[in-house]
Amino acid sequence: MRRLGPFLFFITTALFGYQKQAEPESPPFQWLSGSGETTGVRYETHKLKPISLQNETGPSAETEQEIVQVDSQTTRITRRIFNESVNGGRELSQTVVEEIRKMPGDRVHAVRTTSRKDANGRFSAVQREVQDLAPLGAETYQVKNTLLLPGANNSLVEKEQIQQTERRKGDNAVEIDRTHYVTGAGGSWTPVERRVSQNTLGENRSRTEEQVYRYDVNNKLALNQQIKSTEFRDGAGRHLESESYALDLEGKLRLDTRTTILQTPQRDGKQQISETIEKPSPAAPGEGLRLVRKIVENTQVISPKETQKQLEVLEPDLKGGMRTIYSEATVEVK
Repeated sequence: MRRLGPFLFFITTALFGYQKQAEPESPPFQWLSGSGETTGVRYETHKLKPISLQNETGPSAETEQEIVQVDSQTTRITRRIFNESVNGGRELSQTVVEEIRKMPGDRVHAVRTTSRKDANGRFSAVQREVQDLAPLGAETYQVKNTLLLPGANNSLVEKEQIQQTERRKGDNAVEIDRTHYVTGAGGSWTPVERRVSQNTLGENRSRTEEQVYRYDVNNKLALNQQIKSTEFRDGAGRHLESESYALDLEGKLRLDTRTTILQTPQRDGKQQISETIEKPSPAAPGEGLRLVRKIVENTQVISPKETQKQLEVLEPDLKGGMRTIYSEATVEVK
């Protein structure tokens, strides 16, 4: 696999804070993802999440980000991605603009637009996400995320949609029901996957059980996957252990993936998050799980306004060791 050189990201922010509310507490805004385990948008179900990679392909050299509080209810986040030009300088190749607005009635409306430079050097929108969060009833919220991609004449049209319902049950339980749709014949929405999770939350230990269903050609649901995860805190830090069970050729659920995340306590302004992923070998699936990837992110607070991050993605090599296949260096200035 081609080794990617270290990437350098400069982030300038004027952060806006989400203050703790009376119960239930509102977590910071996040975009709903159609892949991977469910996670609460209105009700926080996981404090630890898989490490997010800025960019895993291409020779991107520098990213600049600024967060601006437009008014008391609106935040705009602009991310500019630069590549190295043919003469060795910086060349803007992509922009991502997010606008997040808090609305009356405990609602949130957000739009994220990605634009890229075409062969003629002009920027045009290549992707847009629209996300809305709104209450449905007592301690119940719905999140709707719609993805628009280029269609006829390169105009953006709706292609995918995720609808997620989050229902709080008592003081320490949240149920999430998420359905993923794609556009079918005539432009109507066709469901392709449904995920249902039961989350039991605690200060030092939380548990999640999730069922993943796929729609068949007759539009009927069938269980395809189960996920069990536990998040807990001890003297070593905060841990997340997740196991995914998938259907084998005999139609039985077998352990398919194990993900382990560890966030160490911050000491002297330093903190580390490591994520390991284990899967069975395709050539010998009966031999159990083996390490296929490890991601390590080290964070250091340089000053009250400056934070440094170093990230490495490692995979096993042919000699039994680990080799770096991707790395990032991030400087965040508030």
